[in-house]
Amino acid sequence: MYRLRGLSLRFRIAGGVLAGLVVLFSLFGFLAVRTIELSVDVAFDERLRLAQISAESVDELLEHTSRQLERAAAFVGAGTADDERGHVADAYDLLGEFDRILRLDPEGGLLWVVPSATEDAEWPAGRDTAVRAALEGADTRVVAPSRGNPGDDLIAIIIAPLDPGDRGAGFLAGELRASHADVELLMLPASEGSVRAEIVDATGYVVAQPHDEDPDAPDAHVGILGPIVARGEPGTTIHDVEDEADHVIAYYPFRSHPGGVVIEQTEDAAFAIPQEMQRTMLVYGVLALSISSVAAWLHAHTVVRPIRRLTSDAARMASGDLESPIVVARDDEIGELGRRFDEMRVKLKASLEESARWAEELERRVDERTSEVEEKNRELNVLNRLRRQLLAKTISAQEEERKRLARELHDDSAQTLTAVLMTLKTAEDALPAGPHGARQAMDRSRSQLELALREIRKAIVDLRPSALDDLGLAAAARSYATEHLRPYGIKVAFSTSGDEQQARGAVATAVFRIVQEAVSNAARHSGARKVGVALDFGSSAVVTEVSDDGTGFDPAGFHQPQESGRGLGLLGMRERAELFGGEVDIESGPGKGTMVRVRIPYA
Repeated sequence: MYRLRGLSLRFRIAGGVLAGLVVLFSLFGFLAVRTIELSVDVAFDERLRLAQISAESVDELLEHTSRQLERAAAFVGAGTADDERGHVADAYDLLGEFDRILRLDPEGGLLWVVPSATEDAEWPAGRDTAVRAALEGADTRVVAPSRGNPGDDLIAIIIAPLDPGDRGAGFLAGELRASHADVELLMLPASEGSVRAEIVDATGYVVAQPHDEDPDAPDAHVGILGPIVARGEPGTTIHDVEDEADHVIAYYPFRSHPGGVVIEQTEDAAFAIPQEMQRTMLVYGVLALSISSVAAWLHAHTVVRPIRRLTSDAARMASGDLESPIVVARDDEIGELGRRFDEMRVKLKASLEESARWAEELERRVDERTSEVEEKNRELNVLNRLRRQLLAKTISAQEEERKRLARELHDDSAQTLTAVLMTLKTAEDALPAGPHGARQAMDRSRSQLELALREIRKAIVDLRPSALDDLGLAAAARSYATEHLRPYGIKVAFSTSGDEQQARGAVATAVFRIVQEAVSNAARHSGARKVGVALDFGSSAVVTEVSDDGTGFDPAGFHQPQESGRGLGLLGMRERAELFGGEVDIESGPGKGTMVRVRIPYA
């Protein structure tokens, strides 16, 4: 199928037409072959019918001679013994069909023969089984004796009793031979072309044939006719003759005795009409197919030529030439297709012109909008730059304020509370042992002051851990995570890699604040049992990962802060990272824990 698609339209049209013609010719060829086969069958039937007519003629002749011999036997039996021979001689001359008539005794012995010139000492046929069986009967019978001498042309023997009621009276036997000049047993004239009629006996030997023909050998058809004669049924066959043309043979059996008539004809003559039909069909079929092929090719050419012209016009249109008109001087479907193509060309040309105008207008408007957008982008970039500067200053101010508050709390409030604790301790030691209530009040006051001092120190660490300035980012992050997660029973796994000295100043502060927010969220919201903090100081950026095995959450719901304030911490982490050109990636899900990954370049 794919190969057929690769063929040109001309070949496909011509092939389709030719295929249809081949199918049509095949149908007519089948009918012609069937007709030829029927003609062959008719030829066989004609030969068989001819054999039937000849066989029936021989049967009628045998029945007639049987009746005549039976009357002669009755006449001879009614006379005296001295007159027998004279009566038989008169009968022989009157009938004329018999080669000779024999007078037999009751045992089948030969008494005398008419004509006397053929008289023999004995009668060899008297020993034949069929003849002996006929002598046992009391009626007239036609006997075909078994073949003895191949040159003997004995066709049949008719045996009639002289007295049906007295077997002792003896018999008359008349012999019918093909060589008897006065007998014409075959009704077919000798001049009937190549048709040949023959009489065969019960074994297939030829016993009679036309006298003016070149005689066949007696056993010429024994091999092929033997099975047909043995069945005792009519039949036809082809006899393959060596060094000669094959023969058509039709056989029809006698009804009176074994054997029958054979009609023989050369195959070329018998099948002359079918063979002539076959040759005619072949010649005319080849001629018709050749003419049809040429006609199909010419028809395909007339169909394809305007289509090729349309194809060329379509290719020209595809290349951009819409000015040249498409002209097809036909009124059929192809002409209609050409006119539709030209209409399409005109409409396409108008559409392209309209599209060009719209494209120019669109380009003009796009240029205007682009200029506006570029102006807006410049303004937005300025605003973003101002925003980042403002945010940086705000964060810097926050950090400075945190430092100031941490110093003031450390230098003033913490020192004051420490001095008050020492004073309370001195006062408590100076109290006498008696007043127990006063000592308890002093203990409660001292405990409250100690708690306030711890809270102030924790606030100092939250505002600005001294470890961040004294020991660096890793130590500050580790200390913060440990102090804030341990009260919740959360284990901390802390790891660092790379050169920590690269992360200093504002970058270190930003990373610490992001870690501070992530750890605080894990402590307050995750319900985790373990939190991992990892700092990777790379060659160009520090990568921080804070992970937990808690309940997790849906990050999509916290892109914008909520009215309750949830999400502000995540927004602050992103803003700090973006301020230094970094990025924050949050991976989480319900029941899957949380991973906060922050990458901030050093510069």
